[in-house]
Amino acid sequence: MKSLSLVAIILALAACQGAEVAEKLGAQSRSIASIIVDTLELVKVQMVQGWPQYGIPPLAPLQLKHKEFDLNAGELHAKGAFDDLTVHGLNEFEIKIIDLNLLLSRLKFEFHFASLNVSTQYQADVGANYRMTRNGGAFMALEDLNISGHIKYSTGIVGSNNYLRIKEIIVNVVTGNVVSNIENLSKYRILNQKINEIIEEFISLTVNDNTEFFADWLDSTVTPICNDMIGDRTIKDIIGIITGS
Repeated sequence: MKSLSLVAIILALAACQGAEVAEKLGAQSRSIASIIVDTLELVKVQMVQGWPQYGIPPLAPLQLKHKEFDLNAGELHAKGAFDDLTVHGLNEFEIKIIDLNLLLSRLKFEFHFASLNVSTQYQADVGANYRMTRNGGAFMALEDLNISGHIKYSTGIVGSNNYLRIKEIIVNVVTGNVVSNIENLSKYRILNQKINEIIEEFISLTVNDNTEFFADWLDSTVTPICNDMIGDRTIKDIIGIITGS
């Protein structure tokens, strides 16, 4: 969730930085959109190092040594932990569309990820009508992933303060293919492969058939998190964080 919040903030900040630089450049031919693209390309590079001075770890790749989980979905219950979890591809995206409307304070975007994948070691105690313990390696990937939408923001130029605020985040996610390779779901190799195929189909249908639900949930959940992370910071403050100046 923090990673999603960071991406949303970066997009809004890139838009604001683009507007400020474009005003200074004035008659020069570069468009605001191209300035935003340049800023995002710099952010992609910085994601390798992260922003340690602000408590943001490297995101390319994103690594977690240990993460416990406790899932309860009706009769199915799973409790366990992930170790050495690594997410690859967060900065390996193609910028397809960046369209900024200064009048409406709205940024439209579209990104394409060839592959966004995670690998980990897991251990889980699973209970349905019976209990079983499973552990092993796991790999999962979303391939041909397309993320599009818009962000509405307020620069605070007009009003009692000049704090940056995110007003709305709408994100549509579509994936072309899902790859699941989780070991030891069954002691039988053929059955293990079939379970992985079921997982792939479930994730694909969940992502592609619930775009509106996901967009509404993301807006209501991530927008306040973004504003909480921004706090009482101005555009100048946030640009300094992104650029490291």
